[in-house]
Amino acid sequence: MEEFLLSIMTKEKYISLAIIIIGSIVYFLSKKVIKKIIIKNENNSKLDKKKKTYLKLFNNVLKYLLLIIVIILILQVNGVNVSSIVASLGLITVIVGFALQDALKDIIMGINIVVNDYFSIGDVLKIDNIEGKVIEIRLKSTRMKDVNNGNIFMISNRNISQALNLSEQLDIDIPLPYEEKITRVEEVMNTMIEQISKLENVTKVEYKGLNEFGDSAIYYKIRIFCKPEFKPQIKRDSNRIIKLELDKNNINIPYKQIDIHNK
Repeated sequence: MEEFLLSIMTKEKYISLAIIIIGSIVYFLSKKVIKKIIIKNENNSKLDKKKKTYLKLFNNVLKYLLLIIVIILILQVNGVNVSSIVASLGLITVIVGFALQDALKDIIMGINIVVNDYFSIGDVLKIDNIEGKVIEIRLKSTRMKDVNNGNIFMISNRNISQALNLSEQLDIDIPLPYEEKITRVEEVMNTMIEQISKLENVTKVEYKGLNEFGDSAIYYKIRIFCKPEFKPQIKRDSNRIIKLELDKNNINIPYKQIDIHNK
């Protein structure tokens, strides 16, 4: 039995095993260090969103880089001529390239996202009809959290080239009757703004003035500033405050009416 074990555990196999162990240790240590840096500085302005994005992407790239290095070293240790293999892989590379073209598009787009600062971790994007907060940017995909229902989803990087990076600005147009005096309306608006500004996660509220003359109403605009992921709930809470304040002051929200004339 001992002779059998000695025959299969050659020097090359010991070295190969050591390479795998060292590569794994390097990866897990770097992953642990990066995670500690991010957690330690979670509420520190010194570690901005872009730096956090770079750290997580570096960890993702390191995984693939270490895997390639480990494979090359193991092949060389076991007497395989790596350079000759690479030289003979021309045709195979072309075939694999066609097979993996979507994956390559994902990787290229993932690099572009970070290098050109399209968006960073913590940003809220609108993709089609979904609004999601960026949790992690990987080489091939981006991990997001739906701001409306909290669901976590992944999307391939090649499919988010048309993503809209949402701002912290939320506009609400309030339709009010033509009969109401502007001075009275603006007094009521000031009360609304004062209450809305006290809502959690609201950083600032502004009255922007008379925005539009509609068919049956004058539209007054208020602008709320908050993080994009809180917009849906803040809009609902603000609408409630607006309606309660209008009811309190006996101001009705007008609606379109159709006049029918009988001959």
